[in-house]
Amino acid sequence: MKKKIMITGVAGLIGSHLAEKLLDSGYEIYGLDVVDLQKNQNLSDLRDREDFHYYKGDITSSNDLDKFFQTDASVIYHLASVVGVNRYMEDPLSLIDIGVIGTRALIGLCHMHGVRMLFASTSEVYGRNPAIPWSEKDDRVLGSTNVDRWSYSTAKALCEHMLFGMHHKDNWPMSIVRFFNVYGPGQNPIYVVSKSIHRVLNGHHPELYDGGSQTRCFTYIDDVIDGIILAATSDKAIGEIINLGNPIENSMSEVLDAVLEASGSEFKPIDVSTNEKYGDVYEDIPRRVPDVTKAFKLLGWKPKTSMKEGVQKTVKWAKANSWYLN
Repeated sequence: MKKKIMITGVAGLIGSHLAEKLLDSGYEIYGLDVVDLQKNQNLSDLRDREDFHYYKGDITSSNDLDKFFQTDASVIYHLASVVGVNRYMEDPLSLIDIGVIGTRALIGLCHMHGVRMLFASTSEVYGRNPAIPWSEKDDRVLGSTNVDRWSYSTAKALCEHMLFGMHHKDNWPMSIVRFFNVYGPGQNPIYVVSKSIHRVLNGHHPELYDGGSQTRCFTYIDDVIDGIILAATSDKAIGEIINLGNPIENSMSEVLDAVLEASGSEFKPIDVSTNEKYGDVYEDIPRRVPDVTKAFKLLGWKPKTSMKEGVQKTVKWAKANSWYLN
């Protein structure tokens, strides 16, 4: 019999790419998300595959989780979350409810049935720690609780505490990965790379926030998928937090230049002020850089795709998929 694998947040960028990769590798996939399967383009190529089973549901609903959960699965990739700066600025309470309540319920089910969990965390956990690059044991440095952007960091960190609590109590098998600015084909156009590509290919000028000098480390989706599969299957990763990111920094200006070059566009960026757009409830981070030494030592993983190469692949895909530009 084929091994069963569960994925929450299966309709998102990482979830859909992961599901396709695992299906192609011969696994039976059980996916959960809140969207209508027939309306989600990320899963359009998977809908009719015999070994793909989709459940529309909410991870904060015990009834939905009971229907979805496969007690004989080998692992669950827990990717479901509210993501995107605009979303956790608009409704931080829902973000916390979905992240914390849903994760606590899944931990209980996994522990009860002996199912391993791969938990998707975030580089936001490090907050604004000035000691760059960030290794997995580095301190969290956060701002005030009345700054809404820190709600995502806090919710994910609390989930990490819950996972470690159960692991230390009963040696329950779990692993945590912290993502650094993942991007690629099919990503919701609300993030830096995807939004810029979406705007340019639709004939709009890209937006450059606060001058564009702040840097990020952009990690292409194919590299991330390789990393999380290794983290979910290696015994060395049990009980560990592992950074998955590209350690090479790029400024926001460089990213927009790459998008414009790959798109063949001569548009000029529009300057946007985060202070004017979000006010005092937002605080940006000037740099966010991962130390990926642990990922290489434990898993033999390192990113292979440069930012420019990944942007070129994503632009090429977007041009070939007209639905994405609507």
